[in-house]
Amino acid sequence: MMRRDFLLLTGLLSGLLVGCNGSGETHNHEDGGHSHGADDHGHGDGDHGDDEHAHGEDEHGRGGGIVVTDFTDATELFVEFPPFAVGRESPFAAHFTRLNDFTPVAEGSVMIRLAGGGAPEEIFTAGPSSTAGIFRPIARPRHAAMREVTVILQSGDLVSVHQLGNFQVFETVADADASLPDEAAGEGLIAFLKEQQWQVDFATAPVREAVLFHSVRAPATLEPAPGGDATLTAQAEGVVLAAEDGFPEIGDSVEPGQVIARIAPNLGGERDFASLLAERDAARAAYSVAQAEFERVEGLFEAGAVAQSRVEQASADLETTRARLSAAQARLEGSQGSLEGGVAVRAPVAGRIARVNVGPGSYAQAGEQLFRIVDPSRMRLVAQVAEIDAPNLGQPQGAWFTLLGQDAAYDLADYGGRLVAAGGAVDTVRRTMPVIFEFENASGFAAGALASARVRTSRRFDGPVIPASAIVDEAGVSVVFVMEDGENWRRQPIRISVRDGDLIGVASGVEPGDRVVSQGAYLVHLAASGPAEAGHGHAH
Repeated sequence: MMRRDFLLLTGLLSGLLVGCNGSGETHNHEDGGHSHGADDHGHGDGDHGDDEHAHGEDEHGRGGGIVVTDFTDATELFVEFPPFAVGRESPFAAHFTRLNDFTPVAEGSVMIRLAGGGAPEEIFTAGPSSTAGIFRPIARPRHAAMREVTVILQSGDLVSVHQLGNFQVFETVADADASLPDEAAGEGLIAFLKEQQWQVDFATAPVREAVLFHSVRAPATLEPAPGGDATLTAQAEGVVLAAEDGFPEIGDSVEPGQVIARIAPNLGGERDFASLLAERDAARAAYSVAQAEFERVEGLFEAGAVAQSRVEQASADLETTRARLSAAQARLEGSQGSLEGGVAVRAPVAGRIARVNVGPGSYAQAGEQLFRIVDPSRMRLVAQVAEIDAPNLGQPQGAWFTLLGQDAAYDLADYGGRLVAAGGAVDTVRRTMPVIFEFENASGFAAGALASARVRTSRRFDGPVIPASAIVDEAGVSVVFVMEDGENWRRQPIRISVRDGDLIGVASGVEPGDRVVSQGAYLVHLAASGPAEAGHGHAH
């Protein structure tokens, strides 16, 4: 259908609509193209200056006429127009909203096409009005018939085709006006107009059928994945020196093997390099003697000439001399390093400096912790599920979490998360069972951050799903606002079955095919109290 409309648009109307070389939009009636009765907003023409085609009341005292809301993949069309009569002008007030950011379409052209009913096609076009988002083509049909009405928007590369359905073109104006439904059909609705929607953070979302999972709440921490956390210690006692490219700061990136600092070892007292060399040689000689003694005693023991205790003593002496040799060798090597600028402190892993315990010129003891390096590219969510909730887990289906002080929910499914372990034992002190997930840290979460996690259980929900942001709490009652048309909303209490991340499974109150306010719901709530609460109205 889109291809046929596009060819008609470019072939038959090449002189009317310019630049129709963009990609068309697939027709997608999410709401089915709602048609409602008289406009209950009291739209006049006071806000539009010279625009003489504003909606008012007809000669019978009825409202503006037919109201239709229709969706494609790219745009929402909310349009109002009087019923058709042969020879009478029917001005359209076509409001176009981009669905990617819910802003008005401010530029382009709109074509109204009447087709079918055994009569020739009729085309009516217009550019944008003085109000961004509103186009005002005027249809003046010449043939009395049941006509298929199509509205085509062309704005830059965007071509969006809205099929509104079939509407009768009446022989007389009186017959056309008599066809309008009773205004009472709009009673009880909340008006929140397009001009209000376009001025605030506002969006809608369809109610869709989906599978969600029930979950259990658990405190959690974000920790580096194994191999992504390293603590660097002083290899020798001495003064900490900066590396060639400066002293590391928290947040600096490092690569494996990179020298991030040096230590100038303390030789102590009057000891010099020669004395350290002699100390090493003496330790090596003592080790050789101890090794020979151990081998001799071991041979005597096998011959039954000595007791086992002599072997054990010789073994202990051998280990002691080995340790002294290792220490002497380390001191010698440290001294050699100091002659070249100090003992190098190298990063064992790639990552970022997470902690700095010393500064340039600090004196460090051997074994003292100097730096911590964390690789933040992969993280783990370690959730501590309470003992009472552990039997409800089954096979965990994933998890989502919020950080302290934030409302945003982060779903591990969006980060390639996978279950690493679900502990089979309860910690006897905490009375919790760990459940661990690993994920790609694309958002740069900080290691060690505290989180409130929800671990998905095996228990499923299959039914209507809406965004959590659609819900307004009215004195403990969960309420959403369901679209009746592009500017009218119905207050609808709902019963929540499950929350799964930013989605809510609804047990009752809405059905797939409905459309709800997903951003700005509280403003519609205020509009129910009076127009002054939510913002300025408009007159078309």
